[in-house]
Amino acid sequence: MQTMEIPDTAIVASSSYDEDTVGPINARIRTEKNGGAWCPKNVITKDTYEYLQINLGELYVITDVETQGRFGNGKGQEYAEAYVLEYQREDNGQWLRFRDRAGEEVFRGNQNTYRAELRGVSPPIIAKRIRFIPYSEHPRTVCMRVEMYGCQWADALLSYSMPQGHQRGTELELYDYTYDGMRKDGYLSGGVGQLTDGLQGNSNFRMTDSKGLGVKGYDWVGWRNNSDMFKPIEIIFKFDGVRNFSEVFLYCNNAYKKYVRVFRTALFSFSNGGKYYRDEIKFSYVKDTIVEYARDISIGLKHNIGRYIKMQLFFEARWIMISEVRFESTKLEGNFSDELPPSTTHSQSIETTTRSIDILLPKDKTHGGNDHERSRNDRQHKAPKAMDDSYVGIIIGALAALIIILFIVAVIIVVRHRRSKHNNNQPCQKPVVLGDRHVTINLSDLRGGCTNDSRDYAVPDVTKSSLTVSLPPRPPRPPKGTPIMGNTLDKPPNYEALYAAADIVNVHVPNIPSLQGVSGNNIYAVPNADLLLSIDYSVAEFPRDNLKFIEVLGEGQFGEVHLCEAARITDFLGEEFVVTRTTPRSMLVAVKMLRPSADDRARADFHKEIKIMSQLKDPNIVRVLGVCTQEEPLCMIVEYMKYGDLNQFILEHVPESPVAAATNAKTMSYGCLIFMASQIASGMKYLESLNMVHRDLATRNCLVGHNYCIKISDFGMSRSLYSADYYRIEGRAVLPIRWMAWESILLGKFTTKSDVWSFAVTLWEILTFAKEQPYEALTDEQVIENAGHYYRNDGRQVYLPQPPNCPKEIYDLMRECWNRQESERPSFREIHMFLQRKNMGYNPKDEKMNQIKVPIC
Repeated sequence: MQTMEIPDTAIVASSSYDEDTVGPINARIRTEKNGGAWCPKNVITKDTYEYLQINLGELYVITDVETQGRFGNGKGQEYAEAYVLEYQREDNGQWLRFRDRAGEEVFRGNQNTYRAELRGVSPPIIAKRIRFIPYSEHPRTVCMRVEMYGCQWADALLSYSMPQGHQRGTELELYDYTYDGMRKDGYLSGGVGQLTDGLQGNSNFRMTDSKGLGVKGYDWVGWRNNSDMFKPIEIIFKFDGVRNFSEVFLYCNNAYKKYVRVFRTALFSFSNGGKYYRDEIKFSYVKDTIVEYARDISIGLKHNIGRYIKMQLFFEARWIMISEVRFESTKLEGNFSDELPPSTTHSQSIETTTRSIDILLPKDKTHGGNDHERSRNDRQHKAPKAMDDSYVGIIIGALAALIIILFIVAVIIVVRHRRSKHNNNQPCQKPVVLGDRHVTINLSDLRGGCTNDSRDYAVPDVTKSSLTVSLPPRPPRPPKGTPIMGNTLDKPPNYEALYAAADIVNVHVPNIPSLQGVSGNNIYAVPNADLLLSIDYSVAEFPRDNLKFIEVLGEGQFGEVHLCEAARITDFLGEEFVVTRTTPRSMLVAVKMLRPSADDRARADFHKEIKIMSQLKDPNIVRVLGVCTQEEPLCMIVEYMKYGDLNQFILEHVPESPVAAATNAKTMSYGCLIFMASQIASGMKYLESLNMVHRDLATRNCLVGHNYCIKISDFGMSRSLYSADYYRIEGRAVLPIRWMAWESILLGKFTTKSDVWSFAVTLWEILTFAKEQPYEALTDEQVIENAGHYYRNDGRQVYLPQPPNCPKEIYDLMRECWNRQESERPSFREIHMFLQRKNMGYNPKDEKMNQIKVPIC
């Protein structure tokens, strides 16, 4: 404004007190001309709408604005104490009200008539026209001089349309917060937002935003691959005219240890009118499993032209996160017609299919497309106009014959399949008397420990219907007098102790009670709970003032789990804890805290948990160190290990290799992995001796200490970091189905043998360095369906693959643990002995653990 780059003709106003003296052309900052400012005709209140409009001609990015009152050579007294901004991006488009990143609309204005006040515009405004609208809480006369700072918008992007981002756990909402277009049913259209604001997100997407709003993940827009493995994220970009595109840059996150990866494939297609797209470009990204840093992905667009670009991003992992998108292009002059709709005739549809194959071939950047169009048109001219009637009869006859053949083949396959199952001589369960050959797995009507409200766990809010699984054919009835073999398909325990329950399975299993944990999860199934509770066992009362709270590890329906530093805790430990000169007087602990609002049942369960957990004495099980029960909130203090949970710990490492040594990567030997796995087996052997069932054994529930010491814990479910590892059914049950045995998923049956199954999945995690979830390629529904194949024993079940560098005998152990028959699975005593033999001579002190830093939980 001050430099006269904006002509007088580009400055207009809604009204002026006097057009000649205080009209809009007098609104240039630091300029004393005529009356010295623009003054609207009406008195300004918070409800009036008077504006000063500046037409920029082209798209500009506005990063700062400045205002000044009417000085008038010392005679002026009018200024605007506040104002708002509106902008228009497209000709004849909608006027949009500016809101900053905190959602505020009103800018602070001036306090006198002579001093100019500069205000930042964040996020920047991309527009062709700007309106300054004075604002006042009380009626007052206002005059304004204004200035804008920015530059021409090189990308020429008018808008992008896409699905809104998704929520991750309870603390991360990976939304496009600053999007200024329409928002309807989770879809954004007609605006721009964080993908074009020029701010690149931190590689650690859990960090708070760079603008000090305190919002974690603010700089990233993220989408979760919920169910359709091959359904891409589609974003449509609209530009200010037809342009020649040479390149696009996408700033993507690759935190693969947290199931975030750069897209697997990107498809780009172009259009002049925005309705029909052409000239598809395919870009495949090479998966990076070494470096987690966010990075710019540069993709050549081969000088294709258009006004619209459709970008489709296909998932490589569970999440895609993008912070910035930027295009390099040049404007084209001339008249460009919109694309014609695709033809619906038979011959034309064949040409479309052929074309979709041709576009993947290399072509010249400027002329290849025209040659292709000519060849397509030549083929269209040669296509017959009508199909001869005689060919119609031949085609119908051929299709009918093909359908009959396929039907016969299907019948043969079904008959042979039933015969093979009928003649299956493998050990099977006792016949179940059913009127129908299907069992409905009802996961919605759960009570007791599995019933939670909306504050329960940080897991995806997914609603799933009941699952129907076909039962195997009824075996022949045994002759009279022949004893029936003992069954292995038992009735599930009482619903109070179940994750899942079958509606129609009718035999016997002892009622095993379970404990409701502070963070909402059933921690253990305890068959002899009454006996353990009858033992008089005291736990040291620890001074609450000695606890220094560091951060929240997780939370659930009834309480929270905090990471704390306990000062002078060694003074309160019992004789069973070995305290040496090197034992620190302060140590990290996990504090399970019961909310004061918890009901009587939750309080009773909390005291039971303290009593039972305090009696677990094993070097590979976290132990209760003390309690704070003299006042609210009630607390239980348990061990926490120096290096956090095993899942995050091994994610930071790679296998030993020459490449890893050359890049100074954190490595871990195969012997170390087996050493840690054998400790988990040792801890589970102890629980097995007590006939206690863990029910959620996984690397997230194991803690790592000095010299790779492992202790089994129970609060992994409460952490939002692992929300993707749990599956919510009907808003109630929360299941770690990828770690669960088939009988636990379908029949609700939890035994030490189902823990053996989970141990094998945990061992698989360890040997793969937890680089991906178990059954990464399967959706949650397909995992449940896979359990159904185990139930039917039809030979179609899918096993986890053998990890790289995993010896055959170790993988054979895993397969034994995944045996359909519980009785065929090894005990933890056998597993522990086997792993110890395989790792004889290993010394953990030989590992370079001093290179590891304590992780931030």
